[in-house]
Amino acid sequence: MEQWQSVQKKYPARLLAIENPEAARLLQYLLESSGYRVVCDPAELPGADFLLVPPGGAPKRAEGLEYMLLENSGRMTESSSCPFRYHAVEYETALPVLPGAQRVSYSVHSPKADVFARNIRSGGYGVVFELESGGIVGRVTLGEEREILPALVAALAAIRCGIPFARVTDALNEIPLLSRNLG
Repeated sequence: MEQWQSVQKKYPARLLAIENPEAARLLQYLLESSGYRVVCDPAELPGADFLLVPPGGAPKRAEGLEYMLLENSGRMTESSSCPFRYHAVEYETALPVLPGAQRVSYSVHSPKADVFARNIRSGGYGVVFELESGGIVGRVTLGEEREILPALVAALAAIRCGIPFARVTDALNEIPLLSRNLG
């Protein structure tokens, strides 16, 4: 009798084109700490779950690649012809969204954004804020206030990729600890 084996369907890798380098670094940590394989070079794509590149580095309509999320400051790039599912923008901007993409947003000013930072407080321990998405709130501590916007971009992308909100806040809270241990 043959041993039973689980058959897992291999889903295509998901492309994330993130302009902000700090947001990309945080997102890579969020995804890898959630058990995903992330690569930053299209040549390493086989076997990867995510391809994380700057917008100009996105391959054009590659087979076996799901164009998940584009984050940029509004400058349309060559990758703008790719069929991204989501286009992440800061809520307060009136940037055009790519045709066919759903606008998703982040903000430190408006609770209407998909991901929102509120109750921001600075102190000797760094900066603490409440991250809110879809009515769920979690507390996050980062080293400096300038890290909030990249953290919001990373959180938005991770949540849109299916990472649970609790895992996102846990991973963001690990960042200052990692920085202190490496520094």
